Amino acid sequence: MLTAWLLSIGLHVLALFAMFLVVFPYSGHVNDPIPYEVGAQIVGPIDAPIGPIGPPADIPKNLVAGSMDNAVVRFQPSADMLDLSALQPAGTATGGGADLKVVGVAGGGSFAGLSSDPNVVGIGTGGGDFGELGLSMGGGAGPEFFGIGPSARGVRSIVYVVDRSGSMIDTFGYVRDEMKRSVGALRRSQKFHVILFNSGALLESPPQRLVNAIEANKRELFAFLDEVEPKGSTKPENAMARAFDLEPDLIYLLSDGVDFDADLLNKLNEWNRDRKVKIFVIGYLDRTGREILERIAREHGGEFKFVSEYDLP
Repeated sequence: MLTAWLLSIGLHVLALFAMFLVVFPYSGHVNDPIPYEVGAQIVGPIDAPIGPIGPPADIPKNLVAGSMDNAVVRFQPSADMLDLSALQPAGTATGGGADLKVVGVAGGGSFAGLSSDPNVVGIGTGGGDFGELGLSMGGGAGPEFFGIGPSARGVRSIVYVVDRSGSMIDTFGYVRDEMKRSVGALRRSQKFHVILFNSGALLESPPQRLVNAIEANKRELFAFLDEVEPKGSTKPENAMARAFDLEPDLIYLLSDGVDFDADLLNKLNEWNRDRKVKIFVIGYLDRTGREILERIAREHGGEFKFVSEYDLP
């Protein structure tokens, strides 16, 4: 009996010693920094930098400061826009030496400010704008309006400047339908605004600023467009000036070009001196002003398309 007890004790000691040898090399050491994993569910449009998120409560709360050591931030946006432009990964101007990683991203969102940092890993699929990350996520082509625009990749904000003068009265319904189709196809991370012009006061889609392309804003635009009736003569200068005030990435200009003043070219050169804004131009049905319209597109990094009556449904 004694022999059996001694043998059992010896085997248990050997088993514990073997377990210690296996587990110890892979165990965390007391003095090592503990990586945090922060779970965040983003709800609703977010235009400001992300501030306090958690749990747990002892995690440093200000992600913008870039002071988290060995941090892992896991976002799963379910919303219409996620703007992490103020999030500072390791090696940025804050100089805090933080080992900041962003992993497990899914769904839509704008990640414009992260750059192609090696600490940004494990990005999932979705409808977001990841252009600044240097990653191709699929579906990254630019917007489309009357067939032009997909070449403008990475576009986050679009202003549609559309002629509603009396010369458009018979065919404006086709323009209205194409605007609805174009805006309807925008990703939720993109922003849009519509400006309709003639020689009178501008008509702007509510709330008269760039808004995220979420379903509620799209429906509001569609209702607004349904009330528009063409009239008056053509004067695009005020509409284009207003479009540049909004600082978009891209402007769509649609007009038949009738009564366009060549002085508009000089004004556009002044407003877009640095050529940060691309202007894509659609000449609509009337060839009278085609030369000026083509020149606008050519001089401002865009494309030109002439839509004839044969192109309409």
